Amino acid sequence: MSPPAWAFRCNSYVIDSGLHKAEVMKKCGAPTSQDTRIERRILRVRNGQGGPHGAGNSVEVEREIQITVDEWIYNFGPSQFMQLVTFENGRVVETKDLGYGS
Repeated sequence: MSPPAWAFRCNSYVIDSGLHKAEVMKKCGAPTSQDTRIERRILRVRNGQGGPHGAGNSVEVEREIQITVDEWIYNFGPSQFMQLVTFENGRVVETKDLGYGS
């Protein structure tokens, strides 16, 4: 597998981190395939005020949060790489080359 790419071109547009799903759909059209799942993640937050060396009334709290992950695959044909676009909560977080399309 190829390492993750930071962006790719779709038509004359650059698709990169931070774009919303609606923007990607407008620029690239409908994906060849798409999948959605919910991931649970632990978020650690420090509450309170610590002293000069982190001591004091500071407490680390863990919260479980849910992230909606969408994966869209674009197949641009045999002369171009297929692209996997990963969204978290509706925003592009990663793009990846998947090899030549069909």
